[in-house]
Amino acid sequence: MGIYDRDYIKDGRRGGGGGGFRRPPSGLGRLQVLSVTAWIIIANVLVMLAQMALSSAGVPVHTGTEYFRPPSPGAHLVMPEHYFVPSRGVPLLMQQVSEADTKRVGNVIARPLFEVRPDGTRVPVGQNLYVVMEPLEAFGHFSTAKGFAELQVWRLVTFQFLHAGFAHLFFNMFGLFVFGPLVEQQLGGRRFLAFYLVCGIFGGLMYLALNLVGYLGIPMPGALDVDIWTPLVGASAGVFGVLMACAYIAPKAIVQLLFPPVALEMRWLVYAYFGLALWNLITGGHNQGGEAAHVGGALAGFYFIRRPWLLRDFFDVFSDSRKKMQRPGRQARGYPSDIDEILDKISQKGMQSLTDRERRLLTQHSKRRGNPD
Repeated sequence: MGIYDRDYIKDGRRGGGGGGFRRPPSGLGRLQVLSVTAWIIIANVLVMLAQMALSSAGVPVHTGTEYFRPPSPGAHLVMPEHYFVPSRGVPLLMQQVSEADTKRVGNVIARPLFEVRPDGTRVPVGQNLYVVMEPLEAFGHFSTAKGFAELQVWRLVTFQFLHAGFAHLFFNMFGLFVFGPLVEQQLGGRRFLAFYLVCGIFGGLMYLALNLVGYLGIPMPGALDVDIWTPLVGASAGVFGVLMACAYIAPKAIVQLLFPPVALEMRWLVYAYFGLALWNLITGGHNQGGEAAHVGGALAGFYFIRRPWLLRDFFDVFSDSRKKMQRPGRQARGYPSDIDEILDKISQKGMQSLTDRERRLLTQHSKRRGNPD
């Protein structure tokens, strides 16, 4: 086969000046059964099904503390063993809930917070609030308290596979289904998986940073005025990174919207989504925390799609992928050393790293070889 039949070159030839494709990107919306994109979607669906199956075994997860009045300096605070129905201002009159209520997913429950006076009397000062989550969400969601204060860093990955409901799951997976194959085709499966997870991780880190800014009371646009226990779940940070990658790979590809039924160039669609997310974040709009993750994922996508070689070491746990591997097969099939070096460069850094001279050499070599191999 010729050079342009190789997986990492197909549909990756960017035009001059305008940066668009010479032909429509064939990967857009074409999901292959064994692709990484397909497996990510399958994994998210299976996790959602597992969440549903475990919905009767919920776990109370601390999501915030509410004070009725400031406790005395150095006061000793205690909580009762049992959970109660939350009630603002009158914690002593709360009705104790049954054990079944503490396992029913979605329930909001509380534990009164008492200040112990020197004479032994207990005075109510507030309450710790809990939301009952199914076990996967309870131990996999991300929050500033869990991910930062308690150093449970795995949550930066696990939160990306959890969703708050079927609508949340559907829209995220639909976006990945439509736009993921194009980016995977450009990066290759292994590097695409690293790209997707890195974008999600940066989404969580953006949420973390802005939540800490808000917690510390620093006046800054986009600071999240939410409790540090507030949970974050969803794949949308990774999906926003994929969208941003599409705007770079195929900026002039036409995308037909379902609602409103208009056609837009890829770049304008993606930048409009990003601008809306950024506006909602800065103005404190609906789902501000989620928008922080969207913006973080999009910025990571913008950066790493232009520097894909930085993703090479993502899965280096037991080996070092930076060691140059010998490829005697190329030489045996008649590849000159300069072409072999160019192909190595493409494998490591992507097509966008080639100089004009290297592109010409590839084209000339492909024409000379015809279509053997």
